[in-house]
Amino acid sequence: MLDLDKNSDYLWLQTGHKQGEYYDLNSEINQGELWNKLALDQMIEMVLVTEPQERLFNLAFGSPVYQILFENFTHLDTIVDTIFDVIEYWVPIKINRSTAKIEADPDNHALIFNIPYVSNNGDIVGVFGRKITK
Repeated sequence: MLDLDKNSDYLWLQTGHKQGEYYDLNSEINQGELWNKLALDQMIEMVLVTEPQERLFNLAFGSPVYQILFENFTHLDTIVDTIFDVIEYWVPIKINRSTAKIEADPDNHALIFNIPYVSNNGDIVGVFGRKITK
């Protein structure tokens, strides 16, 4: 078997930097882990759009967002803290809950997220802003 450092497809392993077609992979790789704002935003979105028990080998992963999109939006206020707790459990960030907002757009069955956060190590500060629909 050919060693990875001799394979031209894996020369980037020596430098730890890979220019790829995927926007969140164009960053520094530190000991095999990839962290930047775009990667954290992608993780947050993945948690939000995954229903609990959707992942067969990780049944606890997910959030109740899609249940809200298909139900009445009147109880959104009661579940906001649960959504933030789930995000902080699965993504290595701390949400600024005093300025974070989740707004309902019931006519379009959508939720609009504006979630400021800081990575657990304090290196990355960002705001997750998305509109998620059914």
